[in-house]
Amino acid sequence: MPRKILFLAAALLLSGCADNISGSDDGRWLVTRRAGETDYEMRDGVLFPYDSAQISPRAFKIIQTVALDAKRRRNTHIEVQGFTDTRGTHDYNLVLSQARAERVAGILVQHGVAVERILARGYGEASPRIKTRDGVKEPRNRRVVIRIMDARSS
Repeated sequence: MPRKILFLAAALLLSGCADNISGSDDGRWLVTRRAGETDYEMRDGVLFPYDSAQISPRAFKIIQTVALDAKRRRNTHIEVQGFTDTRGTHDYNLVLSQARAERVAGILVQHGVAVERILARGYGEASPRIKTRDGVKEPRNRRVVIRIMDARSS
């Protein structure tokens, strides 16, 4: 990254005008840092097939990287937010997004994150990554956001 961009980003962060947004070391997560909070959202891959809460072995391994960070940051709360595309009814998508959030939360627990630190929440079609009209199968909207928050900021 050119020095000019790094300097500008540092200046914005110091002034409080921007969030720190970066990629993970492995390039698979979009990591957003704000005071007391780190959000992980998968960059380009799709965590879930259409109409499913099943996770591929590749996605399972990617979620391990977040579990490592969560285990290091013991005095935090974790919210796993599940989302869907706009295909299906509102009620169905809420249930499906909850199942997705719970599946990812379960993987975090399998990797040693204490279950009492985690809240899994389904948001259905709310906050799509890619805006679409109703009824559109958009793979990038079938996702989770894993939010790790300092105890004092949650």
